[in-house]
Amino acid sequence: MKKFIAILMTCIMLLACVPFAASAAETVWSESTTVNAAFSVPAGDTYKITGTYTIATTARVEEGATLLIAKGGSVIFTGAAGRLINSGNVIIENGGTLNLSGTGTELSDATFVNNDTGKLTIGTTAECYLASGSAAFNYGTIENIDKMTVKGTLSHQVTIPGTFTVGYSYLETWNRQNFETTYTVGYYQYQAGDADLDYTESSSYTLASAETTVLVPHGQKLFLMITPEEGKEGAWCDVGRMQITAGGQSLKAENIIDNDRGVFSITPANALKVQVYSTSYKDLVKIYEINLPKTEAYYVISKDGDVDVATVEFGKVFSFRVVLAPEYDKSDSYVYVNTFYMEPDEYGYYDIKGPIVDEGMATEGGVQEDIEIQVMGVSANARQEMMGSLVGFIQQIFSVIEEIFSYFFGIFEDLGNLGA
Repeated sequence: MKKFIAILMTCIMLLACVPFAASAAETVWSESTTVNAAFSVPAGDTYKITGTYTIATTARVEEGATLLIAKGGSVIFTGAAGRLINSGNVIIENGGTLNLSGTGTELSDATFVNNDTGKLTIGTTAECYLASGSAAFNYGTIENIDKMTVKGTLSHQVTIPGTFTVGYSYLETWNRQNFETTYTVGYYQYQAGDADLDYTESSSYTLASAETTVLVPHGQKLFLMITPEEGKEGAWCDVGRMQITAGGQSLKAENIIDNDRGVFSITPANALKVQVYSTSYKDLVKIYEINLPKTEAYYVISKDGDVDVATVEFGKVFSFRVVLAPEYDKSDSYVYVNTFYMEPDEYGYYDIKGPIVDEGMATEGGVQEDIEIQVMGVSANARQEMMGSLVGFIQQIFSVIEEIFSYFFGIFEDLGNLGA
């Protein structure tokens, strides 16, 4: 059966690329009928199926022969004797159908089988065998592919998007940001001998500038990496959160590189198309997780509530305040964000309004980087009181010393006046 598929694919390629010799015979089957007598397609000949043929016997495609199921054509193997043995070329063109529903073993000893966007169905009681040394290429649909035993090479076509640009508009009360970001799609598949290669290396990817088709061996991974353009336009985007489907199934990023590139992988078991359907800012915006320090002396709380880790979207203002425990509330606390000293507003909140730069904090732009909050200068009230008493005692000592020095200075000044 699998060999049969391989043959189908070969025929398509041969028809498209190599003209038939003048001596080759093409027979067109355009009827709708049931075939009960065994038959074979002779070497060098082509049987083109445009009608519907139900075959309840053995059909052979000899080496160098072609069985072509054209658009609108249908071949159905059925019954206990329905069996395809292929040593030549079989092609299922777009709109053609091959249905292997016989209860016998469906053999494919194909040199080449091509499912050219047509449909191949393997019946639930049938078996499809792609022999060692055979090659089959699936550009269409294979139903019940789990019924196929692959000893040869079966490759599936995967269609991936190329470079694309999407515009976004994001409204904040303090700032309106409009983005138009271009993404590039890279793909990589393991070759023989390099299965241990680190697939996160961007240099290993081939970029697709337009929609691209890739043939992937059955059961082998294909890696996809979608990268936003460099600079401000792509800085807000976390592609690891992008919504991507392959054959209608959602994909999740396996790995994040530098927090702005997601690596996705698929293991094709059929021909499929990869689609990127994230067109909402909410699907792509980078989200930062901010650890809120908490000790017995104090805790940091955001406007979202008392949590250990707060989240904030790229471009949004993040606000927090420091709450001192009763035994520590006499402390003078100092707050730093990414080593930048901050002052609270009139309500006691610290507002991160922009990225931290050399000169301090920008006044707009919101959070655009990982955030670390540090609180310093907090100590117990008892210690504060002890330190206060100690400071007071030291001040008293210095006051006494100052008075003593003033007294002796006065004496020496008087002695000097006597000698004048």
